[in-house]
Amino acid sequence: MRIFLHLGEPFWRAAGKREVEITLNDGETISDALASLAKTYPSLAKDLDGKEAKPMLFVDDEEALPEKVLSEGAKVHVVWPVSGG
Repeated sequence: MRIFLHLGEPFWRAAGKREVEITLNDGETISDALASLAKTYPSLAKDLDGKEAKPMLFVDDEEALPEKVLSEGAKVHVVWPVSGG
């Protein structure tokens, strides 16, 4: 199935593009999509590993957990968490 990953800052700079299309098997999750993304774009691996901060994830404009099972055509947004006041 085709999945579309929309990359926010700083992820898109590491990948060199704002949107990436990947192919996953049925029943795979956001975690699987991120692992595929890190394998295809090794420069993203450090930012996606969650050691500094875990990226915020949205599927079709709703916040989602890494365990969420994806479906054909899903749009996954990967953004850096923001804080402040």
